Amino acid sequence: MTTTAAALQGTLEDLAIPELLRLLCNSRQTGVLHLDGGTGGRVVLDNGRITVATSETGPSLRQVLVGSGVTTDEGFTAASANFERGESSLAEGLVRFGGADLARMRHVLYEHTISSVFEMMLPSRDSFHFQPGESHPAGERFRFSVEQVIADAERRLEAWTEIAESIPSVTIVMQMRPLLPPELPTVTISPEEWSVLAALDGRRSIADLVLHLGMSAFAVCDLLHRLLMRGIVEVLGRDR
Repeated sequence: MTTTAAALQGTLEDLAIPELLRLLCNSRQTGVLHLDGGTGGRVVLDNGRITVATSETGPSLRQVLVGSGVTTDEGFTAASANFERGESSLAEGLVRFGGADLARMRHVLYEHTISSVFEMMLPSRDSFHFQPGESHPAGERFRFSVEQVIADAERRLEAWTEIAESIPSVTIVMQMRPLLPPELPTVTISPEEWSVLAALDGRRSIADLVLHLGMSAFAVCDLLHRLLMRGIVEVLGRDR
């Protein structure tokens, strides 16, 4: 493993994601941390703070921002074209062309960043390298504390242990139960739970739902786990 700031590279067996991010934070690095392998992904930093993180196994930024209602597909296309012309960052373009609300966008990007870092913290032999000075289309509009991101990702890692007992794979297919359990004459559904329920068709796997909804695998599995424990959904089998 090479640990000089300008040529940081190795594997996650050598240096786990939390320690790796703290190293980049403490040396106030600007650039992109690339992960290659089973998970894959990128963590973008600006002066030691995270601006965004993405995972190759999760939804794209387009799917996240459109699926969450931050912008429309047309708005994202226009903002991307604006970025390609060098006129503004993607975030600024989404406000100008996609009607995006900055506070809402920040919340969605932070949730996406936590989910991506959480996936990178799962056991892995991925290799990594840090590219100093590299930028990202999202720009530096939002900056997140490395310690806060790590803390929130670690909380999800703890919760995942329980979720994985009922949902061991994203290949599982679920559906809404036709009848509620007798002990549940009425139920209250949150907006997030309803969005997942509405997408259940008895054919989509959890992996399909992640891409369809533009949500992280953790968020979808967490919601389905709660619905499963309440007897509102049931497992049909696995996607073949």
